[in-house]
Amino acid sequence: MTAAFAHSMAWHDAGVESRERAESLSELGDLLTSLSNRPVVSVRYGRFQVGAPLGHGPGPLAGQVHDLVAELHPMWKRFLPSGAEHPSASQIEALLEPLSADAAVELMTKLAADDLVWPSAKLMDREIAHHTVTRIVKWLGPDATWWTNRQGNSWDPVTACTFDGVVAGSDGEYLAILIQVGED
Repeated sequence: MTAAFAHSMAWHDAGVESRERAESLSELGDLLTSLSNRPVVSVRYGRFQVGAPLGHGPGPLAGQVHDLVAELHPMWKRFLPSGAEHPSASQIEALLEPLSADAAVELMTKLAADDLVWPSAKLMDREIAHHTVTRIVKWLGPDATWWTNRQGNSWDPVTACTFDGVVAGSDGEYLAILIQVGED
């Protein structure tokens, strides 16, 4: 095999893999969207810009969480005290804690299915939520990192609302975020 042909094959394989991954991004979006129940449960998914410095830690994901929270803030503003504002991206980054993939599945399932404000109220079937979240975590793969603002029954707020919980994950190229927000 000539070097030019080998290079061409490698480029073609990378192009096919990239196209297949982009097409499956639509699947990731469909999975996350099926968990959404706005304005209580909202999601975001996508691909980081090529060449964007990702570094270690939740930095780029915290920015995406912040953008999602900023999008939700107007929907919740009428329920909040006057002047209440959500944390900045750097504040969100500082409060996110790492989470194992298994813990991400459990917490994301809880946030999709169980209402944080009214625990007896169910947002969706827990079994369906668990199955969907498991597929999301598998989609991002074993090397994905997962982050949350919740530790047991306590949390550090990422919104100006009384109740919130977020799980955000990334494989370094793609991201998935689910947040539940509530007021009593």
